[in-house]
Amino acid sequence: MRILLLTTLFIATLMASYKAPMEVKGSLTIDSKATYGLYNKGAKFLDVRPMRFVKDGKIKGAIHLYVGDFTKEKLLKIIKLDEEVVVYCNGQSCSLTAEAIIEMLKYGYTKIYYYRDGYPAWKYYQLPME
Repeated sequence: MRILLLTTLFIATLMASYKAPMEVKGSLTIDSKATYGLYNKGAKFLDVRPMRFVKDGKIKGAIHLYVGDFTKEKLLKIIKLDEEVVVYCNGQSCSLTAEAIIEMLKYGYTKIYYYRDGYPAWKYYQLPME
């Protein structure tokens, strides 16, 4: 029991100290103001979080596809290779956006925006949610 508790505390400490990368090569890192501009322009938004988070809300109109379920075929059904797409997850402590972008770049996507601050910032600024 003690080993399980220590292991759990160790993993929790590692996760609490994680910071998403400042940028992902091949994408453009954007702040909330630029993200909202792309939203108003009609860019696609891709929420890559697990469903348990999406149930509590997401950016209005965002397409949900958990990064763990990515395939090129699934992505191509919802976003064309040359479409502008904003990718987000749970903010600066979440690695999923960076992981998703790396996969999308491998598939040939060219207009990827990295919303590092993610859903928590969008919600903080009270921008359109559903």
